[in-house]
Amino acid sequence: MEPYKKLPYNTSMDKKKELKGLYNSDKKDRKEKIVLGLSGSMDSLVSAYLLKIQKYELLAYTVVTSTDEEFKDGRSLFSCHLEQARLEKLKEFCHKLGIPHQVIKASEDFKEYVIGSWTADRVSGKYANPCLNCHDLRMQLLYQKMLEVGASYMATGHYAKVFHHEAHDTVFLHTSNDGEIDQSGILARLPREILNSLILPLSDLGQKEVLKLAENFGISILNKEVKFGDCLSSDQIDLITENVPPGFLKEGIFKDDDPGSDLGDHLGVQNYAYGEQLDIRENGRLKKLRVGKFNFYSKDITLVDESFFNRKNILLVDCHFSEDVSWLEPLKGYLKNASKQESECWIQRKSLSSVSVELNEEHPFLEGEVVSIVRKKGKNAKVYLSGKVQLLKVSDKEEGEESDKKVNYAIDF
Repeated sequence: MEPYKKLPYNTSMDKKKELKGLYNSDKKDRKEKIVLGLSGSMDSLVSAYLLKIQKYELLAYTVVTSTDEEFKDGRSLFSCHLEQARLEKLKEFCHKLGIPHQVIKASEDFKEYVIGSWTADRVSGKYANPCLNCHDLRMQLLYQKMLEVGASYMATGHYAKVFHHEAHDTVFLHTSNDGEIDQSGILARLPREILNSLILPLSDLGQKEVLKLAENFGISILNKEVKFGDCLSSDQIDLITENVPPGFLKEGIFKDDDPGSDLGDHLGVQNYAYGEQLDIRENGRLKKLRVGKFNFYSKDITLVDESFFNRKNILLVDCHFSEDVSWLEPLKGYLKNASKQESECWIQRKSLSSVSVELNEEHPFLEGEVVSIVRKKGKNAKVYLSGKVQLLKVSDKEEGEESDKKVNYAIDF
């Protein structure tokens, strides 16, 4: 027996015959109860079909984080909002397949764990990623529902691969066959108990194959496709002013790194995001600067040059590690950011939850953004870890040095 075996419930059409051999012959009619996360996207609908033809007992759940009542003024703040009409179409889809369907209402949890965290990050000048928090919330709610109904597993339409080490009882992730839409990085941040219960029906498929399956199954997309990270619309300022006390949203001054500098007035931190590029006029000249730091007390906003975010050395904190990777010595890997760009690097573990990363060349990073590191380029690469970027302090080039930036490692890891 091979030391690593694909979980038998990662069920693509091409693997159907192979999967039958993974079950004991006296359990051919065995049925597993599976909780399926049904978002209305093409991926989740195709996943439902694939699991249904495998004769699993499916219970479909759709997590609704906002209600139509919250949009009476016609404002569509969240592009991932599921209107009642789309929910009805989802119910029709499940009825056609003979799958029970229920809605998990999570409006209050969404306000606390997603909107609350997002607004706090925005007004304090941190990198804000509401989609990541929303994703984690949905997966937690689906896992809780799985336990509640006594299901064996939970399934989603993610593009990634889950593997199981039977000898050591560990679970870990590999990247998808489709590098353009690989979602292993966001799954890597989930708790082990969720990963150990997770089924990924699309694990061996690319998006073109899923599109073909959707066509064959006669599936039409019930919900508009939303790119990860693009959920919030242009009404972000209104959302911040509604959830943050006015005292924190006062006007202030733009500054740069020089003490006492004054680059003009700003209209309040709600109007600017960390890393955003601004056109600033200084001494009659127009300069392109980016938002680098907010002063929570003085209301000053520090602007920096584009090069400030370019780094060869970073620290990753709040890391989630693959369980079977040895960290006795530095490892070579490839760092992947939200744009799926893969950059060769060396990684060395510094503590239980942090690693230092040295890249071959400079790349732009925002403090707090989530990146993952994989073993190799391309498909089916083991995910070493997922972590949040922490920018190390740098000093200007000193006489005789080759590099323009010198990393200050005098920090407590």
